[in-house]
Amino acid sequence: MEKFNAFERDIDFAFWKEICENQGELRHYRRGEYFEHSGENLKNCGWIKSGGFKHALTDSEGNLKTVGFVFRNAVLANYSVIMSGDPMPTSIIALEDSDVMVVPTKVIREYLICNSELNLRFVQSLFSQAYGTILDGYYYSPLKRYRQLVKRFPRILELVPLGEIASYLNISRRQLHRFRETPDSQAD
Repeated sequence: MEKFNAFERDIDFAFWKEICENQGELRHYRRGEYFEHSGENLKNCGWIKSGGFKHALTDSEGNLKTVGFVFRNAVLANYSVIMSGDPMPTSIIALEDSDVMVVPTKVIREYLICNSELNLRFVQSLFSQAYGTILDGYYYSPLKRYRQLVKRFPRILELVPLGEIASYLNISRRQLHRFRETPDSQAD
């Protein structure tokens, strides 16, 4: 499940991995443990050695909604929070037992500030991914988005609980179960 997100395919994160491995410390997170809580400052960033995490927020009705995933060999952070210092809009929660090389956020921030071209690529890539996600939500039906997700990442059904996948797709668990019962539900 490496490179789940489009921005992970657009940017070479060798620098991030190197910083975390050379300056960081290995931390273990148990399933359900928080890497960071919504509303708090992002104290640390990381490189996921094993496992996976979800980004989740609490909606206006108090329900926890999954809005993103990151898996092994990926960054664990929130770019806009790294650069702005604002509180986290989401919580980052371990989906399974996970190992992360962790460094203070300021280390990554300083690196990005000193590398303006890389910083610009981050902004462009993240904007493109966010805008594409918004447009896809209007353009594709929930069934089509589910099929695309499973086609791109077949192992997601093994690694992520169905409730988390439904939340990520912004559909009900019941609707997801209907999709899975549809003939050719994993075909495009």
